[in-house]
Amino acid sequence: MKKLWLVVALVALGGLTSKTFADVQNIRLSGDIRIRGYFIDSAGNDGTGAQASGNASFISQRTRVSVEADLEDHVLVVVTLRAESLWGSDNESVHNASGAGNAGFNGNINRGWDVGVNEAYVQFNELFYTPATLKLGRQYLQYGRGLIISSVEQEYNYDAARLVLDYYPLTIDLVGAELVNNQGFSPTPTHAGASDLLFVNARYELSDSALKDVEAYFGWVSQGSSGPVTSSRVPPTSNSASPLILGVRADINPLDALQLWVEGAYEFGADGTTPADHSLSALLFNLGGKYTLKNVQWVPVLNGNYIFASGGGKGNVDGSFVPWFDYADGYNGYLFAPALTDIHIFNLGASVKPYENTTLALQVYYYLKADKDGVAGSNPNVDFGGMSVAPTAASQDIGWEIDGILGYDYSKDVRAQLVYGAFVPEGAYRHAGTSAVAEEVRAEVNVKF
Repeated sequence: MKKLWLVVALVALGGLTSKTFADVQNIRLSGDIRIRGYFIDSAGNDGTGAQASGNASFISQRTRVSVEADLEDHVLVVVTLRAESLWGSDNESVHNASGAGNAGFNGNINRGWDVGVNEAYVQFNELFYTPATLKLGRQYLQYGRGLIISSVEQEYNYDAARLVLDYYPLTIDLVGAELVNNQGFSPTPTHAGASDLLFVNARYELSDSALKDVEAYFGWVSQGSSGPVTSSRVPPTSNSASPLILGVRADINPLDALQLWVEGAYEFGADGTTPADHSLSALLFNLGGKYTLKNVQWVPVLNGNYIFASGGGKGNVDGSFVPWFDYADGYNGYLFAPALTDIHIFNLGASVKPYENTTLALQVYYYLKADKDGVAGSNPNVDFGGMSVAPTAASQDIGWEIDGILGYDYSKDVRAQLVYGAFVPEGAYRHAGTSAVAEEVRAEVNVKF
C-alpha cells in the first residue's frame, strides 16, 4: 500500500512539475560585472570642517545577475541580484569549516559581500486585453532626462506598482511606491512611520514636427501621521516633509543634427519644519542641447546644459528646492557631484571619435549658489560622496570642474572608461579656508553577459 501511495505521489509531482515548466515559455539569463578604481586627492574633510590634504585610493566591484522569465498570458517575471563591495574589505563574520562561528580563529576563510535584490517584479502586458501594462515589485524608474526621477547607473530602485496606459501617441504612467516603512505591529496600529510616493507622468509624442514630445508630471510624497520619517536615500522625506511637484518638459529637434530639451518644475507643500504654516515654494529648471557634426571626420559633438535649483534668498527659508532622489540627472561633474538645491550649474563640452571604438570627451562645469547665504554643495549619496567640505562662506562662486573622459569599446559587451576630474574652489570655498584643487582619477571596466 505504501508503494502505491509513493507511485501516486510521484505521478502527481511529475504532473505538477511538467505543468510548471510548460508555463514558462522563455528564460533569459544576463548580468554584468563592473570594476571601478578610484584615486581621490584633497576632497576629504579633516574632521573639523576644513579641507583634508590627503588622498585615498580604492577599488569597488559590482556584480549583478538577472533572470527574466516569459510566462503565458503576457506575464513577465524579472529578478536581479546584486553584490557589491570594496576590494580587500573584510565584512563577514569569521567561520570555521563547519560554518559555525569560531571566536578563537583570527583569520577569514572568505570575504562576504553586501548582497541584495535590485529588481524583483512581475509585469502583466495587455492587462485584460487592454492597452495597459502593470508592473508590481522592486523596479527602476526613469522619466525624461532624469531631472526628477532617474535610473542613472541603476543606483536607485523603487518598491512600487506602476500602471502604464499606452494610447499612442499619448502614454500615461501611474506610480505608487513605498519609500520608507518603519511601522511596527501593535494593538493600536497606525500608518505613522511610513512614507509613500504618488507620481503621474503623461507623455505625448508628435511626428513630422520639430517638437518631438511633450510631458507633464505630478508627484507627491506622503508622510506618516506622526513624527518625522527620514531617509538619507530619500531626500524628499527630510524633516518629515510632504512635498508636491508639478512639472513640464519637452524635446525639440529643429535640425536633424540638433537636439534641444527644456524642463521646469514647481515644488510646494509642507516642508516639515516649524512653525507649521511653513510650506515649500521652490523652482527647478533645465535647458540644454547637443549638436552632432555627422559629416565631419571624428564626428564631433558639442553640448551645453544649464540647471537652476532655487535657494532661499532674502529670508525665504522655504524657497530652497529639495531634490527628489539621488543621482537625479546624473553626476553634473564626476568629482563635485552637486546636490540639486540652491545652485546654478553651467556646462559646456565636446566629444570626438578618433576611432570607431574610441571616444574622447571634455566637459567643463561652473557652479554658482542661487543664494549666497544658502546651503549648497556635493550630494553625499552620489558615487563616493563628492567634496566632503561644504562651501560655507557668504559668496555665490562655488567653483569649476573640468572632466576629461576616455571611453574604449573592447567589444559590444566590454567597455572601459578613464576619467580625470579636477575641481577648482572659488569664493564660497576659499573664504572659508578651502583653496586646494581637488582631483579624481576613475578607471572602469564594465562587462555585460
